[in-house]
Amino acid sequence: MPMSCIVQLPFPSSHNPDPNLSSYYDDYDRRFRAVLPEYFVPSDGLWEMPLWVAHLTALVDTAGIDSVFCDLSKTPAEPDVCSEALLEATASGDLVLMSPLAQNFRLALDVAKRLEHAGRRVVLGGNMAPLAPDGAVHAVHRGQLDATLVRRLAELASGAGGGLEKPLLPGLASEQITWAPEYRHLGDYKGQVPLLRLNASHGCLYQCSFCGDAWSKQLTLVAKDALRREVDELTARFPDTRLFYIGDKTFGQSREAVANLLDVFRDRPGYRFIVQTHVMQVKDWIVEAMLELGVVAVELGFESADSQMLKRLNKLSRGLDHYTTRIHTLSDAGLKVVLNMMGGLDEETEAAHGETVDWMRENSSALWLFNLYNFVPYPLTPDFSRLRERIFNWDYAQWREDAPVVYRPKHLSPEASWNAFQEKIATAHDIIRAPITAVTTTAQER
Repeated sequence: MPMSCIVQLPFPSSHNPDPNLSSYYDDYDRRFRAVLPEYFVPSDGLWEMPLWVAHLTALVDTAGIDSVFCDLSKTPAEPDVCSEALLEATASGDLVLMSPLAQNFRLALDVAKRLEHAGRRVVLGGNMAPLAPDGAVHAVHRGQLDATLVRRLAELASGAGGGLEKPLLPGLASEQITWAPEYRHLGDYKGQVPLLRLNASHGCLYQCSFCGDAWSKQLTLVAKDALRREVDELTARFPDTRLFYIGDKTFGQSREAVANLLDVFRDRPGYRFIVQTHVMQVKDWIVEAMLELGVVAVELGFESADSQMLKRLNKLSRGLDHYTTRIHTLSDAGLKVVLNMMGGLDEETEAAHGETVDWMRENSSALWLFNLYNFVPYPLTPDFSRLRERIFNWDYAQWREDAPVVYRPKHLSPEASWNAFQEKIATAHDIIRAPITAVTTTAQER
């Protein structure tokens, strides 16, 4: 039976990084390591394991298909070089599974052309896969890795099958994930990554129009036994890595997922966690659960201080005052607040931008760090179809979250939008350079 080759493509080039953003992240790293000294930035290679490889390995195992892992992350990003390595590792009829990012999407298509010509069956997944031209690959997978994918991969391995699209129904999925990711192909990352990523659920029930994860439309829980088996393997393979990033898009959307994490780690002392969630999920029981689990930092999306702008972007909100109260609730509980800030959004105005940076300064005492991104209209974001006609740059290598927008926003020119993002960088930098103080205020004073 044909086997499968799971491919990590060369990491996207970060040539000509924005100097202001680079300077900001130098200070970001210093502040981060002051609280989490075990954290480090890898000097060569990926800062995080490609988790999708472990998930896909488990699924092809379930399908009865042997797999190998071709890690091309340190290979020159040249189609001929990458193709030669993959042709050497595979035979005619084998499956080649790739999940490219925007910056190496063109590389993936060029490699796929050479592989298809040599009789390999290329399956493309990830948030760029829907942009593959018809006939460019053997099959495109859009959606979560699940039993449906297993069945289709088995069909492809036997010479049948084609596209892998499937409808998703909104809400909590009726079936849980009962299989655990298989990490045997990722053992070489031992000691090479500063944290481990773990999911107790997949997907998100919120439908923010700018979010690359809103396509999921549903929340799928990981069964507690599967979660425990995954943690058993992770802690055995990577015993020295004690920091976990909980990859659930919205920590707390499922009480069961949170309870499973607490149960699985109850007898495993010494681990610390970073979680991400939505401001609407910041409730007393969530804060208590975070403290019990050992959460150090909480990431929250913060796109604008303009609540009406957020409403137009389909982000559920109770207004700026509610958001402000919630971030102080987290900070007052001893949790470090990290804002995931996104610039370059279609609805942003000069006034909304001004309100945002003013709010950042006014609440700096409760803010630890900022993850800064500029909006990229990936094809799985709900806004993609609406913005497609306004995309003027189809060079995917320039679809970067640290670069100017590749489309024309509604209210600002691309240049003005980039200038606004630069001011957000400068404001965030001023805040994280300031000494951390213990000054807090009461809810009434706020």
